[in-house]
This record gives sequence, C-alpha cells and structure tokens, in this order.
Amino acid sequence: MMTRTLILALSLTAAAAPALAAETGNRAVEVRIDDLNLTRTADRERLDTRLKSAARSLCYTGLRGAAENARQSACLSDVLARVEPQTKQAIVRAQNDTQLALLMISAAR
Repeated sequence: MMTRTLILALSLTAAAAPALAAETGNRAVEVRIDDLNLTRTADRERLDTRLKSAARSLCYTGLRGAAENARQSACLSDVLARVEPQTKQAIVRAQNDTQLALLMISAAR
C-alpha cells in the first residue's frame, strides 16, 4: 500500500488580552510530524509532547504574577483544545495511509 505525504497548515488563534495582542501580533509555530507514525501509541505521545511544547512557546510572555499565570494557563488550554480536532484528523489520515508533514498552531498574543 502506498503512503502519501501531505502538508497541512492548521491555524489556531488563542484569545489573549487585546492590548497585548496588538502589541505583539500573531505568532505561529510549525509542529513537524512527518517523522511520526501516528498509528503507533508512542508516536502519538510524542506528538502530544510536541504540541504542548509549541503551545507553551506561543503562550509564554516572560511576564510574572498571578494574573499572567492565569492568562498563560487559559492560553495553553485554548490552543490545545483548538488543535485537538486537527490532531485527530492527522491520526485518522495516518490510519488511512496518508502521512501529514506538519501541523501549524498560532496564537494571538
């Protein structure tokens, strides 16, 4: 059976404070998945780790304090919730012999 490789860009926007979003604009991070076999549990766990790392990099501002911690936590939850349907789609495609090359997530910051 032939395996096809596709590139899928997934754009996700996480809600952030409008002033901060205007100040920094949108950022995006590519999450490479072409080296993963998403039909395997271990590789799905690697994808989850990569997505969490990408979400942290998008949501991190370097600021401190309780309000900022709450904002970052909400941002992480939002980004990961928004990427979940696309992640499931990538897994289904892998099970149907179509390997995606990357996922792209972005957050308005």
